[in-house]
Amino acid sequence: MKGKVLIVEDEALIALSIEKWLCNLGHEVCGIVASGEEALERAAALKPDLVLMDIHLASAMDGIETAALIRERLAIPSVYLTAHADEETLSRAKQTDPFGFILKPFHKIDLRIGLDMALHRRATELRARESEEMFRLVTEGIDDVFWLSSPDLKVLYYVSAAYERLWGRSRDSLYRNPKSFLDGVHEDDMARVVAVFAQPGQETRELEYRLVRPDGSIRWVRDRRFPVFDQRGQCLRLTSIVTDISEQRQARDDLLELNKKLQQQATHDMLTGLPNRRLFIDRLEQALAHARRFGGRVGMLFIDLDGFKDINDRFGHQAGDEALVLIAKRIKLLLREVDSAARLGGDEFGIVLPDIALLEDAELVGEKVLQEVRKPFVMRKVSCTLGASIGITIYPDLGETVDDLISRADKAMYQVKKDGKGAVAVYQCLDLDNGA
Repeated sequence: MKGKVLIVEDEALIALSIEKWLCNLGHEVCGIVASGEEALERAAALKPDLVLMDIHLASAMDGIETAALIRERLAIPSVYLTAHADEETLSRAKQTDPFGFILKPFHKIDLRIGLDMALHRRATELRARESEEMFRLVTEGIDDVFWLSSPDLKVLYYVSAAYERLWGRSRDSLYRNPKSFLDGVHEDDMARVVAVFAQPGQETRELEYRLVRPDGSIRWVRDRRFPVFDQRGQCLRLTSIVTDISEQRQARDDLLELNKKLQQQATHDMLTGLPNRRLFIDRLEQALAHARRFGGRVGMLFIDLDGFKDINDRFGHQAGDEALVLIAKRIKLLLREVDSAARLGGDEFGIVLPDIALLEDAELVGEKVLQEVRKPFVMRKVSCTLGASIGITIYPDLGETVDDLISRADKAMYQVKKDGKGAVAVYQCLDLDNGA
């Protein structure tokens, strides 16, 4: 391995001999200096791969001091040339992390081997430094947090700058206590995070959780942790990649909310919030299916408001809408949780009564609805009243299908209209299908 070498030697003949030998070996000698001060200056200017450094120099600084400064300021290593191998000298020299010692007097083979070993180490160091720099550039430039720790999370080897941007806490605090990342975890997510990440593990793990930053803002993150194994299959390191998914979560929540609204619009009346005809039929079908399987009766009420047109004509359509909302609330408050009220269109409403014992139960609900609808209300500072005509059918006594029940309750309701309005009628009590 060939290299660029700076010779620091205050004995001129020795320096020239070394230069000749190095050139014969194919190395480049970029300079020969005799003092520590000059060595610092030339090393900074010439950037050699290696400095051959005599320990005892005829200058204010000896070779050890000079080598230490060159290593500290320029990150250039030295190989010491010395005739002194006493413990004190060697102890001082070792503190400068030298790449070798060559004792004077030395042979060409000593110089060749010593220099080759030092240059090989230098090349290895530069490759490692380059890899570390590339690693740093990659990890520091991405938005994801990257960290490397011991499997038990007791030692943190590296964490990228994104940790400070995402957690809002310093990297130094994490280096001091690798489990301090938990300080930013939302209290409602803490138990899950501790269960998954706070214990040693040798399998890949992933979890989404919330962070609470020091300013109170909340961020959603996806934390993925991967074990790194050595050749024997032992877990050597734990790698973690944490991604800010706040925008993704918000987009997902917005989509879910939109779908919920679309579903609501598809199945509910936009004015009253009650189920629409489509959902009413679905719930009626469900109630009938349950009754066919387990027994029992299902009641169905068809309600048409009396006097609603007068409200519209007198106060306008907005007032009419307000009246419909009021009546819808009154009807809904009368029912059990299992019952369903719906707006079927215009001023028509329907009620499904699953799992009732007798026809009289449905009639009782009809009477209560009639009483609630009749209660006065104020519209534009004027006291107003409405009425209702209500038709009732019941499964299986008065119909076995959805179409049967709706059609017959509707007919019963229209018969009430013909008879003067404001009453409740059961389909079986009327001859509305000409004997059918």
